[in-house]
Amino acid sequence: MLTSLLAAITKGQDLSDRETSFVMEQIMEGAMSDIQLAAFLAALTTKGASQREVIALARTMREYSMNVPCSDDVFDIVGTGGGRMKTFNISTTAAFVIAAGGVRVAKHGNRAKTSRSGSADLLEALGANIFLSPESCLIMLEELGLCYFYTRYYYYMMKRIDVVREQMGIGTVFDVLRPLTNPAHAAYEILGVSEAHLVEPMAHVLAALGVRHGMVVYGRDGSDEISAAAPTTICEFTPGSFETYEVRPEDFTLPVAARQELEGGVPKDNALITRRIFDGEKSGARTAVLLNAGAGLYIGGQAPDFASGVRKAARIIDSGSARQKLDDFIVMSHRLGEAEKMELIADRDPEDVV
Repeated sequence: MLTSLLAAITKGQDLSDRETSFVMEQIMEGAMSDIQLAAFLAALTTKGASQREVIALARTMREYSMNVPCSDDVFDIVGTGGGRMKTFNISTTAAFVIAAGGVRVAKHGNRAKTSRSGSADLLEALGANIFLSPESCLIMLEELGLCYFYTRYYYYMMKRIDVVREQMGIGTVFDVLRPLTNPAHAAYEILGVSEAHLVEPMAHVLAALGVRHGMVVYGRDGSDEISAAAPTTICEFTPGSFETYEVRPEDFTLPVAARQELEGGVPKDNALITRRIFDGEKSGARTAVLLNAGAGLYIGGQAPDFASGVRKAARIIDSGSARQKLDDFIVMSHRLGEAEKMELIADRDPEDVV
């Protein structure tokens, strides 16, 4: 059956929901060889994954991934990567502002793939411990209103799949699937995509996966976030409503950023950018964070509209609340990490623990 499905995709035929799920089951169970996996990913990339195929792939991948039982009001902000603009970690920086504004943020991410600093790299450079159990992440979400799920902990078989993807050297459907499979199954989400034609289809995919209010965004400078240097196309949606529109920094009386102001570097460089923003530096980088955090505060239910969210984001940063949220996150991540180590030691030999 697998051979016939690969042949169908190669001919440009869309698979049914059941056929698509079967292929993902074979991938996640390790029943596909590396050659078959590469052939499937290459053929699907050439054909172009249909909206129905992406939904079926994501649902099946979720079944094989760890589910962390959070409350149904959590929010995520994430990008697919692969954009032409190699920006600093805008969405991760914005997550601290959004959480400081009262939205419960269950962020998830990984190390760098298409840039020099992924969200995991940034958090480590800021001094946080990203290697926390689901139980510790839930404690952080409950007490701090913010947690971070490091993706390699939660997706079975992804290490092998990533090796194949890296050897292929091209974008694949997994670039889109990763952001769709937050272990918290966030009900509110902002997803950045790297291609304009993905905006509306991905909004329908997120709605089908249970997101109750969200945005899919594409910066027309090629960034997978709301851009501070160019117009951004947004599809905002609820389960029964989809509206596509465009925003610009000027719409929020914010200065347009120069592209070089948004460029990222290695993790320590991006960590410095984040800290400077939280310490009050006025720059194009701040504009980018205000736009994305403002959207998050709106989608997360802590602002009545986008513009109000942007203004609230500015107040949060200027009051020092975002910097305090970052500091608290770092301290709590290490405290919980140390508690996990002590628990492991106690489990191994209780008599050795004083």
